[in-house]
Amino acid sequence: MDRYRRSNNYLNLAKNFYLEGDYKKAIEFLNRALKFENTEEKYIEIYLDAAQIYFELKQYYFAIKTYNLIIRQYGDIVQAYYGIGVMYDFLNEFKLAEKYYRKSISIDGNFREGFFFLSDLYDRNGFVEKAKIYYKKTIEKFPKDFMALNNLGSIYETEGDYKKALYYFKKSVDINPEYFRSTFNLGIAFERLNKLKEAEKYYFKALKLNEKHQDIYLNLSALYIGEKRLIESLNILTKGINKVENNYKLLYNRACIYIKLGDEKRSFEDLRKAIKINPELIDFLKKDEDFKDYRDHPIYLDIICDKGVDGNEKY
Repeated sequence: MDRYRRSNNYLNLAKNFYLEGDYKKAIEFLNRALKFENTEEKYIEIYLDAAQIYFELKQYYFAIKTYNLIIRQYGDIVQAYYGIGVMYDFLNEFKLAEKYYRKSISIDGNFREGFFFLSDLYDRNGFVEKAKIYYKKTIEKFPKDFMALNNLGSIYETEGDYKKALYYFKKSVDINPEYFRSTFNLGIAFERLNKLKEAEKYYFKALKLNEKHQDIYLNLSALYIGEKRLIESLNILTKGINKVENNYKLLYNRACIYIKLGDEKRSFEDLRKAIKINPELIDFLKKDEDFKDYRDHPIYLDIICDKGVDGNEKY
């Protein structure tokens, strides 16, 4: 196997440069490795690695060119067709992405990524019925695909079919209790079915899995508001504010709780902080019913006029 030694040396160098984040050097040494004798499987692997690096560099057309080279030289390699589909997906070329995802599963009827990402493509582009068909095909072939189960449940939740949504979210959680999205979504389904204790339980489970996902705090807060548990709503929002970056939604919602509790000072302080992060909130604030009794308040007007957003105004 000495004839492969120099190629392997370059491949090792390419791997080291890749791990160091020097993708251009990694490509350079992959190309050097291709100049030496390798097995067909190794050539394909090198080209696939190069295409992946082009993808990470967002050089999608170079990746497509590399995948096409694999197909020309080595025939119907399923990963190459799938890879082209992914590139066109990132380029927002729906028809071409669909074509190549479909090609990948026509070559290999058990190629999970082809089925899942074709389903996801339909889902993201509004072809809901096709998405349901292909998620179900994915689940039929891969019964433990917790992501497909979760995504299919999300479609039914969006459509208002909460019992079906609950069914698929439960299956997803049973397979992988560590996947926070289906755990969180199970909480949503329980809430939609007015099973609030169960909803709260799964929201907190999701929070343990991902304490930086602000929608969990927002949903818990809304659940507490619906039950007139304003202090608990306030506390969960405060916890989220301390955990989440870019936390303007949490700050804004806490401002709403403070105003309900009659604490104008803290409410306006949170509004200033939230709007400093996202000034577009001003348009929402102008119509927010929670502040309808404060339309003439000088500090409210100051915030609406986008003055003093840095929080310098004192009470």
